[in-house]
Amino acid sequence: MNENDVSDFRNEFEAMKKHAFDNCADGECETPQESFDDYPDYVRAIYAEIMPPVKSGVYFSRWDIKGMAAELDEHIVMDTRERMFQHYMRFIGNRKEMEDVIGEFNKHMDMKCELYREYSEKYPSTKEIFDAKIKKTDRSKEFLQKMLVDFFS
Repeated sequence: MNENDVSDFRNEFEAMKKHAFDNCADGECETPQESFDDYPDYVRAIYAEIMPPVKSGVYFSRWDIKGMAAELDEHIVMDTRERMFQHYMRFIGNRKEMEDVIGEFNKHMDMKCELYREYSEKYPSTKEIFDAKIKKTDRSKEFLQKMLVDFFS
């Protein structure tokens, strides 16, 4: 672990904290329904449960979304997080593609949780905070599996 990793994590954490407190302080983030009219219900549900860090324990930046799409050989342009998420989800047409998208979400969440565990070990006073985020992330991963079963069986 080097100083750049700590600095990157600190910046990410500050962005997550700002988003959570500015937009989701009460835990009830608003999702503009009119912008998801052309998308299946599972897209709206995933956006509402996975994208707000206060619910999922992980902040998905625009670069994270772009990187996840690139891993699936899909290219999306930089835009607002919401629009990038919509473009990312637009590529889902069958169960296999949904499994791939969920795999990318899970891979990203696992990577973040590994950082959370590492920082908890290095800085024991943060353990309670990061453990709560890891629990939220585990619930989010279960939610994604439920969406797969509910909508792609």
